[in-house]
Amino acid sequence: MMKSIFNKWFFIAGCLFAVVLAVVLYFNAFKVSSLGSGVEVDWKLLGEMDYITGKAPHELQKLNHQAIKVPGFMVPLEDNMNEVSEFLLVPTPQACIHVPAPPPNQMVYVKMKNTSKAQVPMGPIWVHGELNIVTKKSMYGDASFEIIGEMVEPYK
Repeated sequence: MMKSIFNKWFFIAGCLFAVVLAVVLYFNAFKVSSLGSGVEVDWKLLGEMDYITGKAPHELQKLNHQAIKVPGFMVPLEDNMNEVSEFLLVPTPQACIHVPAPPPNQMVYVKMKNTSKAQVPMGPIWVHGELNIVTKKSMYGDASFEIIGEMVEPYK
């Protein structure tokens, strides 16, 4: 009888421990992944921006001032070829530097937050940050979007 009560309490304690552990792991995983979280935005959606009138489709307007992530290729806007705080993000490596420049809805001006710098990669990247639908000018042409960059990571 005593063994049966002990087994029940042991079972209940084990279940409670498992629930608490699951909650702790869930929230820790959420904290870690929230750094690189954000709505994944593709170039097709960005290309729907009418850069002549400045009108964005409703789906794109909903992302204005929101956390997003966009894949692409970096065009550094600074002379330092190791790390930069400002760069253009373009959809293809061929769009990096050529004449004429890609249309504004195919370029994103990225300014890293605060004093952050991004490593200059050799291949595609993900840029995480806050999207702003605003025209930004650069030496390579106008961009219809700005991202306040939180993080840059290799594309996987």
